[in-house]
Amino acid sequence: MPIISLNTPVFPGYPEPLKAVYTTVRDNGFFSNIWILVEHTATHVDSPAHFIEDGNTIDKIPVERFIAKGIVLDFSNVNAGYEINSRDLYNKIKELNMDSEVGDGWIILFYTGYTEKAGTAKWMEHPVLREDACDAIINMGVNAIGIDAPSPDKEPFAAHKKLLSSGILIYENLNNLGLLLSKRFTFLGIPLYLSGASASPVRAVAVLEKEF
Repeated sequence: MPIISLNTPVFPGYPEPLKAVYTTVRDNGFFSNIWILVEHTATHVDSPAHFIEDGNTIDKIPVERFIAKGIVLDFSNVNAGYEINSRDLYNKIKELNMDSEVGDGWIILFYTGYTEKAGTAKWMEHPVLREDACDAIINMGVNAIGIDAPSPDKEPFAAHKKLLSSGILIYENLNNLGLLLSKRFTFLGIPLYLSGASASPVRAVAVLEKEF
């Protein structure tokens, strides 16, 4: 999801990112900008510190946690505000014949199609994870989850609290997950090395292997 100055959809209450030109080739011999943005802008990853007092900040998490084998679960046809439950989760994984594989070293990605709705009133009507789905994810012991929506939950943010307290990272505002359906891939979503940060924007990519 691109970060565009004063033109980037953000979670309600957050300011849009702002870019200001600092130097130019014509005047200074080199070009640079100053950016002002919330850590949780556009495609980003949440650390436990986002919701857990004294939880690990983004710089305290081993870099290998941000690299994982990936699986995409298709929830693009559910109703607005749909609550994804543990049965949904297990059934989707079983449909892909991956129920014996997904675990430590993996990331579960939820394709909803809601990044395409960013900036519209429907953007905040995205599907969410029910607490029993979060419990199932925790039991699987995966590295992280990710969703192409502004959040995997809504206030009081039960999914954030459950997953982050178990050390499971959360990627938000992912894009193009539909291109990864029924494919094997390695996910890379490495954050900036921001000291004491609750989150960081990332350039998330998938290195494809082969079809299921």
